[in-house]
Amino acid sequence: MEASGILEIPSMRDKVGEAEWQTREDLAALYRAAAHMGYQDVTLNHFTARLPDAPDHFLIKPEQMMFEEVTASSLLCFTLDDKPVYDQSLSKSPASFNIHGAILKARPDINCVMHLHSDAGAALSTLECGLMFISQYAMRFWGKVAYHTYEGLVHGGENNECDQLTGDLGDKTVLIMRNHGTLVVGRSIGEAFLFNHYLERSCAIQMQALTSGRAIVEPDDEVCAEIARGWIENRPNPGIAGNRDWAAVRRQMDRLDPSYRT
Repeated sequence: MEASGILEIPSMRDKVGEAEWQTREDLAALYRAAAHMGYQDVTLNHFTARLPDAPDHFLIKPEQMMFEEVTASSLLCFTLDDKPVYDQSLSKSPASFNIHGAILKARPDINCVMHLHSDAGAALSTLECGLMFISQYAMRFWGKVAYHTYEGLVHGGENNECDQLTGDLGDKTVLIMRNHGTLVVGRSIGEAFLFNHYLERSCAIQMQALTSGRAIVEPDDEVCAEIARGWIENRPNPGIAGNRDWAAVRRQMDRLDPSYRT
Protein backbone atom coordinates (compact mmCIF):
# COMPACT_ATOMS: atom_id res chain seq x y z
CA MET A 1 0.00 0.00 0.00
CA GLU A 2 1.08 3.57 -0.59
CA ALA A 3 0.09 6.76 1.19
CA SER A 4 1.38 10.30 0.67
CA GLY A 5 4.21 9.08 -1.52
CA ILE A 6 5.43 6.58 1.10
CA LEU A 7 5.17 2.80 0.86
CA GLU A 8 3.47 1.41 3.95
CA ILE A 9 5.56 -1.48 5.26
CA PRO A 10 4.46 -3.62 8.23
CA SER A 11 7.09 -3.77 10.94
CA MET A 12 9.26 -6.89 11.13
CA ARG A 13 10.77 -5.91 14.49
CA ASP A 14 8.85 -8.45 16.57
CA LYS A 15 8.99 -11.18 13.91
CA VAL A 16 12.75 -11.68 13.73
CA GLY A 17 15.58 -12.32 16.17
CA GLU A 18 18.03 -9.71 17.42
CA ALA A 19 20.88 -10.73 15.10
CA GLU A 20 18.65 -10.48 12.04
CA TRP A 21 17.22 -7.14 13.15
CA GLN A 22 20.67 -5.65 13.63
CA THR A 23 21.66 -6.86 10.15
CA ARG A 24 18.47 -5.35 8.76
CA GLU A 25 19.31 -1.98 10.30
CA ASP A 26 22.86 -2.09 8.97
CA LEU A 27 21.80 -3.03 5.45
CA ALA A 28 19.05 -0.39 5.37
CA ALA A 29 21.64 2.16 6.50
CA LEU A 30 23.92 1.01 3.68
CA TYR A 31 21.22 1.71 1.10
CA ARG A 32 20.51 5.14 2.64
CA ALA A 33 24.23 5.99 2.70
CA ALA A 34 24.57 5.04 -0.98
CA ALA A 35 21.63 7.28 -1.84
CA HIS A 36 23.18 10.14 0.12
CA MET A 37 26.45 9.67 -1.79
CA GLY A 38 24.70 9.90 -5.15
CA TYR A 39 24.80 6.23 -6.20
CA GLN A 40 21.03 5.76 -6.45
CA ASP A 41 19.93 4.59 -9.93
CA VAL A 42 16.13 4.87 -9.65
CA THR A 43 15.07 1.38 -8.42
CA LEU A 44 18.04 -0.47 -9.93
CA ASN A 45 21.03 -2.05 -8.16
CA HIS A 46 21.09 -4.05 -4.96
CA PHE A 47 23.12 -4.72 -1.85
CA THR A 48 22.75 -7.97 0.07
CA ALA A 49 23.72 -9.21 3.51
CA ARG A 50 23.95 -12.74 4.85
CA LEU A 51 22.28 -13.34 8.22
CA PRO A 52 24.85 -14.18 10.93
CA ASP A 53 22.54 -16.64 12.68
CA ALA A 54 21.25 -18.23 9.45
CA PRO A 55 24.09 -18.24 6.90
CA ASP A 56 21.90 -19.75 4.19
CA HIS A 57 19.56 -16.72 4.39
CA PHE A 58 20.20 -13.25 3.00
CA LEU A 59 18.49 -9.85 2.89
CA ILE A 60 17.87 -7.73 -0.20
CA LYS A 61 15.77 -4.68 -1.07
CA PRO A 62 12.47 -5.02 -2.94
CA GLU A 63 12.66 -4.21 -6.66
CA GLN A 64 10.00 -1.49 -6.22
CA MET A 65 12.12 0.62 -3.87
CA MET A 66 14.73 3.30 -4.36
CA PHE A 67 17.73 3.25 -2.02
CA GLU A 68 16.41 6.27 -0.10
CA GLU A 69 13.17 4.44 0.77
CA VAL A 70 14.65 1.27 2.23
CA THR A 71 13.93 0.45 5.86
CA ALA A 72 14.88 -2.45 8.08
CA SER A 73 11.38 -3.93 7.80
CA SER A 74 11.12 -3.54 4.03
CA LEU A 75 14.09 -5.80 3.32
CA LEU A 76 13.18 -9.18 1.85
CA CYS A 77 14.69 -12.41 3.16
CA PHE A 78 15.50 -15.35 0.89
CA THR A 79 17.35 -18.61 1.15
CA LEU A 80 20.37 -19.27 -1.04
CA ASP A 81 18.08 -21.59 -3.01
CA ASP A 82 15.81 -18.63 -3.86
CA LYS A 83 12.97 -19.43 -1.43
CA PRO A 84 11.24 -16.59 0.48
CA VAL A 85 11.59 -16.88 4.26
CA TYR A 86 8.65 -14.58 5.13
CA ASP A 87 5.36 -13.67 3.50
CA GLN A 88 6.07 -10.11 2.38
CA SER A 89 4.05 -8.12 -0.13
CA LEU A 90 6.88 -6.63 -2.21
CA SER A 91 8.98 -8.57 -4.70
CA LYS A 92 12.63 -8.95 -5.61
CA SER A 93 14.25 -8.45 -8.99
CA PRO A 94 15.17 -11.76 -10.72
CA ALA A 95 18.53 -10.27 -11.67
CA SER A 96 19.25 -9.48 -8.04
CA PHE A 97 19.14 -13.10 -7.01
CA ASN A 98 21.01 -14.28 -10.08
CA ILE A 99 23.91 -12.03 -9.14
CA HIS A 100 23.83 -11.83 -5.35
CA GLY A 101 22.43 -15.21 -4.41
CA ALA A 102 24.93 -16.96 -6.66
CA ILE A 103 27.89 -15.09 -5.18
CA LEU A 104 26.84 -15.57 -1.56
CA LYS A 105 26.34 -19.27 -2.22
CA ALA A 106 29.75 -19.61 -3.88
CA ARG A 107 31.61 -17.49 -1.30
CA PRO A 108 30.79 -18.57 2.29
CA ASP A 109 33.65 -16.32 3.44
CA ILE A 110 31.80 -13.12 2.50
CA ASN A 111 28.65 -11.66 4.04
CA CYS A 112 27.83 -8.57 1.97
CA VAL A 113 27.67 -7.85 -1.77
CA MET A 114 27.34 -4.39 -3.36
CA HIS A 115 26.56 -3.91 -7.06
CA LEU A 116 26.42 -0.40 -8.57
CA HIS A 117 26.16 1.46 -11.87
CA SER A 118 27.85 4.65 -10.67
CA ASP A 119 29.11 7.10 -13.30
CA ALA A 120 32.76 6.55 -12.43
CA GLY A 121 32.47 2.78 -12.07
CA ALA A 122 30.43 2.27 -15.24
CA ALA A 123 32.79 4.53 -17.20
CA LEU A 124 35.86 2.65 -15.98
CA SER A 125 34.20 -0.67 -16.85
CA THR A 126 34.36 0.32 -20.53
CA LEU A 127 38.13 0.83 -20.52
CA GLU A 128 40.28 -1.97 -21.91
CA CYS A 129 42.98 -1.18 -19.34
CA GLY A 130 40.57 -1.70 -16.42
CA LEU A 131 41.53 -0.33 -13.03
CA MET A 132 44.93 1.36 -13.04
CA PHE A 133 46.87 1.43 -9.76
CA ILE A 134 47.71 5.11 -10.05
CA SER A 135 46.30 6.33 -6.74
CA GLN A 136 46.82 5.22 -3.17
CA TYR A 137 43.13 4.33 -3.07
CA ALA A 138 43.49 1.96 -6.03
CA MET A 139 46.66 0.34 -4.66
CA ARG A 140 44.59 -1.08 -1.82
CA PHE A 141 43.09 -3.48 -4.38
CA TRP A 142 46.38 -4.73 -5.83
CA GLY A 143 45.84 -8.42 -6.58
CA LYS A 144 42.16 -8.18 -5.57
CA VAL A 145 40.48 -7.19 -8.86
CA ALA A 146 38.73 -9.52 -11.30
CA TYR A 147 36.90 -8.85 -14.59
CA HIS A 148 33.67 -10.18 -16.09
CA THR A 149 32.87 -9.87 -19.81
CA TYR A 150 29.50 -8.34 -20.64
CA GLU A 151 26.85 -10.96 -21.47
CA GLY A 152 23.65 -8.88 -21.47
CA LEU A 153 20.93 -8.56 -18.84
CA VAL A 154 21.01 -11.07 -15.98
CA HIS A 155 17.25 -11.62 -15.80
CA GLY A 156 16.64 -15.30 -16.30
CA GLY A 157 17.94 -18.49 -14.78
CA GLU A 158 18.17 -19.91 -18.28
CA ASN A 159 21.54 -18.24 -18.88
CA ASN A 160 24.71 -19.37 -17.16
CA GLU A 161 26.05 -15.94 -16.33
CA CYS A 162 25.71 -16.71 -12.60
CA ASP A 163 28.33 -19.44 -12.92
CA GLN A 164 30.51 -17.18 -15.03
CA LEU A 165 30.22 -14.35 -12.50
CA THR A 166 31.24 -16.48 -9.55
CA GLY A 167 34.04 -18.09 -11.57
CA ASP A 168 35.38 -14.72 -12.66
CA LEU A 169 35.21 -13.26 -9.14
CA GLY A 170 37.03 -16.25 -7.66
CA ASP A 171 38.54 -15.23 -4.33
CA LYS A 172 38.85 -11.53 -5.24
CA THR A 173 37.25 -8.53 -3.54
CA VAL A 174 36.33 -6.44 -6.61
CA LEU A 175 34.67 -7.47 -9.86
CA ILE A 176 34.69 -5.00 -12.74
CA MET A 177 31.68 -5.97 -14.85
CA ARG A 178 32.67 -4.85 -18.34
CA ASN A 179 30.34 -2.29 -19.95
CA HIS A 180 28.09 -2.55 -16.90
CA GLY A 181 29.37 -1.47 -13.51
CA THR A 182 31.13 -2.68 -10.38
CA LEU A 183 30.65 -5.32 -7.70
CA VAL A 184 32.34 -5.43 -4.30
CA VAL A 185 32.21 -8.09 -1.58
CA GLY A 186 33.06 -7.87 2.11
CA ARG A 187 33.09 -10.01 5.23
CA SER A 188 30.85 -7.44 6.90
CA ILE A 189 28.55 -4.65 5.77
CA GLY A 190 31.08 -2.12 7.04
CA GLU A 191 33.91 -3.75 5.12
CA ALA A 192 31.91 -3.84 1.89
CA PHE A 193 31.02 -0.18 2.38
CA LEU A 194 34.64 0.82 2.86
CA PHE A 195 35.88 -1.22 -0.12
CA ASN A 196 33.19 0.31 -2.30
CA HIS A 197 34.14 3.80 -1.08
CA TYR A 198 37.78 3.27 -2.01
CA LEU A 199 36.85 1.69 -5.33
CA GLU A 200 34.60 4.62 -6.25
CA ARG A 201 37.37 7.08 -5.38
CA SER A 202 39.83 5.01 -7.43
CA CYS A 203 37.54 5.01 -10.47
CA ALA A 204 36.79 8.73 -10.22
CA ILE A 205 40.47 9.66 -9.88
CA GLN A 206 41.45 7.48 -12.82
CA MET A 207 38.73 8.85 -15.11
CA GLN A 208 39.62 12.43 -14.17
CA ALA A 209 43.33 11.79 -14.72
CA LEU A 210 42.66 10.30 -18.15
CA THR A 211 40.68 13.37 -19.24
CA SER A 212 43.74 15.58 -18.62
CA GLY A 213 45.47 14.20 -21.69
CA ARG A 214 48.79 14.30 -19.86
CA ALA A 215 51.16 11.39 -19.27
CA ILE A 216 50.17 9.35 -16.21
CA VAL A 217 52.71 8.16 -13.65
CA GLU A 218 52.19 4.46 -12.88
CA PRO A 219 54.00 3.23 -9.74
CA ASP A 220 56.07 0.05 -9.94
CA ASP A 221 54.38 -3.25 -9.10
CA GLU A 222 56.53 -3.59 -5.99
CA VAL A 223 55.31 -0.24 -4.67
CA CYS A 224 51.67 -1.16 -5.28
CA ALA A 225 52.09 -4.53 -3.57
CA GLU A 226 53.78 -2.94 -0.56
CA ILE A 227 51.03 -0.33 -0.16
CA ALA A 228 48.38 -3.05 -0.41
CA ARG A 229 50.03 -5.09 2.34
CA GLY A 230 49.69 -2.18 4.73
CA TRP A 231 45.89 -2.41 4.89
CA ILE A 232 44.32 -4.52 7.62
CA GLU A 233 42.58 -6.95 5.25
CA ASN A 234 45.82 -7.72 3.39
CA ARG A 235 48.10 -8.37 6.36
CA PRO A 236 49.42 -11.86 7.26
CA ASN A 237 46.77 -12.10 9.98
CA PRO A 238 44.00 -10.15 8.25
CA GLY A 239 41.35 -8.28 10.19
CA ILE A 240 37.98 -7.01 8.99
CA ALA A 241 38.16 -3.47 7.63
CA GLY A 242 35.66 -0.67 7.99
CA ASN A 243 34.40 -0.92 11.57
CA ARG A 244 35.37 2.63 12.56
CA ASP A 245 34.14 4.18 9.32
CA TRP A 246 30.90 2.23 9.32
CA ALA A 247 30.09 3.34 12.88
CA ALA A 248 30.57 6.94 11.71
CA VAL A 249 28.29 6.36 8.71
CA ARG A 250 25.60 4.89 10.94
CA ARG A 251 25.76 8.02 13.12
CA GLN A 252 25.46 10.17 10.00
CA MET A 253 22.40 8.27 8.81
CA ASP A 254 20.83 8.69 12.24
CA ARG A 255 21.35 12.44 12.01
CA LEU A 256 20.00 12.69 8.46
CA ASP A 257 16.95 10.41 8.74
CA PRO A 258 16.68 7.62 11.34
CA SER A 259 13.56 6.21 9.64
CA TYR A 260 15.79 3.54 8.04
CA ARG A 261 15.65 1.76 11.43
CA THR A 262 11.88 1.14 11.23
